[in-house]
Amino acid sequence: MNPMNEEEQKLADEIRTGIEAYAQKTYDDGHRSHLGASLIGHKCDRYLWFTFRWVYHHIHTGRMQRLFQTGHCEEIRIIRWLRGAGYQVENEDLDGKQFRISGVNGHFGGSIDGKAIIKDELFLTEFKTNKTGPEFKAYFEIGMKANKAKHWAQTCVYGAKLQIKRVLYICKNKDNDDLYIEIADLDHNHGYDMEQKANRIINSQEMPSRISETPAFFECKYCDYCDICHRNKPIEKNCRSCKNAYPVENAEWKCGLYNAIIPKDQILVDKPCWNGVM
Repeated sequence: MNPMNEEEQKLADEIRTGIEAYAQKTYDDGHRSHLGASLIGHKCDRYLWFTFRWVYHHIHTGRMQRLFQTGHCEEIRIIRWLRGAGYQVENEDLDGKQFRISGVNGHFGGSIDGKAIIKDELFLTEFKTNKTGPEFKAYFEIGMKANKAKHWAQTCVYGAKLQIKRVLYICKNKDNDDLYIEIADLDHNHGYDMEQKANRIINSQEMPSRISETPAFFECKYCDYCDICHRNKPIEKNCRSCKNAYPVENAEWKCGLYNAIIPKDQILVDKPCWNGVM
């Protein structure tokens, strides 16, 4: 039985709606300007190309945005726990900013969770969260590399860029606070391969092949781009989703039609010269 009367329930629903709208608007960062190292291990090249080319931005619900924020907040908590346990952990540079890596003329990169000194050795740190279930159980059975290919690719890229040999990887169970902790030797060659993959995708003016020709395929069925990729849903109109535009040095974009650098504040403006990439 609902403990609230009709008036109280109406007010509670109003508060929920307000919180949902706030979270959805406040935490949505829009399109990411670079192709992230956290994504480069994705199985589908077309997914990565679509992401980089800004063909569509999926707006998550307020609940999902709060969930993402919870993951970010957990990073700070894990760092606090490590420091409390006596380990030296740094998550910001001398300017108070998160450590970053960059490549492919500034169009590829990412932010690392931190660096730790453990028994006089420098470690990359990477922190994740996961709910109770087969995926979290698999960590203990097969390890991070086999269980989370994207996390493995991400940490190898960071390790190669920063010349750090090992990673301290911690995944926190969101349901019961259990921790999976792994020390892993990083594969710098895999990191270099992932940056070459990023270079190929970033500098390609042609759309890569699909991972599957059927939208019922698991990787496609739950993909944000499924309707665009398989059902010809119209894409967003902006300079990055235009055939005339291509990435150049200093993380900038150039218009081949006008032979000029595209100002950042003009990239999302719908223009009559737009010629879609698909």
